[in-house]
Amino acid sequence: MRLIAFVTSALLMLSTMPAQAADAVNVPGTSWSIEPPPEFTLTRDPITMFIHPSKAAMMIMQSEPTPLKLSDLGEVGSMQGEGENVARMDEMREMTIGGRHALYFKGYMTLRNSHIVSVSIQGAKSNGMVIAVIPANAASLVNQAAIEASLLTAREVDQTIDQRAEALPYRFDDLAGMRIAEIVMGSVAIITDGPGSDMGGALDQLFAMVFVGDADGQSDMSAEGDGDKVRGQIAEQYPDAEFLETTVRDTTRGRVLEVTYTRKDKATNKTLGGIAWFRIDNGKGILMIAQHPITGFHYDRLASIRDGISIK
Repeated sequence: MRLIAFVTSALLMLSTMPAQAADAVNVPGTSWSIEPPPEFTLTRDPITMFIHPSKAAMMIMQSEPTPLKLSDLGEVGSMQGEGENVARMDEMREMTIGGRHALYFKGYMTLRNSHIVSVSIQGAKSNGMVIAVIPANAASLVNQAAIEASLLTAREVDQTIDQRAEALPYRFDDLAGMRIAEIVMGSVAIITDGPGSDMGGALDQLFAMVFVGDADGQSDMSAEGDGDKVRGQIAEQYPDAEFLETTVRDTTRGRVLEVTYTRKDKATNKTLGGIAWFRIDNGKGILMIAQHPITGFHYDRLASIRDGISIK
């Protein structure tokens, strides 16, 4: 999933929260716990992660429980990923963490000038991927041995999707008959109208991703300045997106920036429609990026979800 592009873009600009994490922490919005390294603090803006004053960060990605294969990581020395998130694979191996099969890899993100170390764990009900990103200029400021030790403390915790949704920093007053299929990075909700949970596979379903982050004192938005930001976020997810229109609309929740686009699925060459909305609520920026089949009318249903998002 291309959400990792959004995540790594955010890593170098986030500030810490005042509460210091210690001991084992059930990571909000996930079914996983971890013992964070010293000086790493829990934040949920715009994703759930532990962050160090140096801007080194650790986060957990959760996915469906599928078998892990070392060959899926590529080969040592190969370049994996896309765009600015390309990483050189320096080390990889299979291991056991908490009695569960796991994969370990260490690499270097050349364009971001950052070290990356990660473990993927095959859980009973979900897979967990713990990722640590250390900017090169922070390498001497963090205890890298403690970071690697922390990766090995990840454990699966029994949590339903409803329990995980309760931990979100926002709520949905209207899901328009859709459901929360997954929560990525503890804070990014994936909503759909069908049985599938994979935005890249269930192309006949409606999908929406919801991000919430600090608005940095901003109280309103503009089609010009914020339009560039939203189109940039869409391009991070879908580099081949073709943008159609950017406008600001008045809604029941105030002014909302709207960006429409189309994209083609690489595997099937199928054209998909897309719409993104951004608004500010109680000092937070709410971004919803949706994709839908190119046929049919889906605007009103997705707009109902958009207008039903509230900051807790």
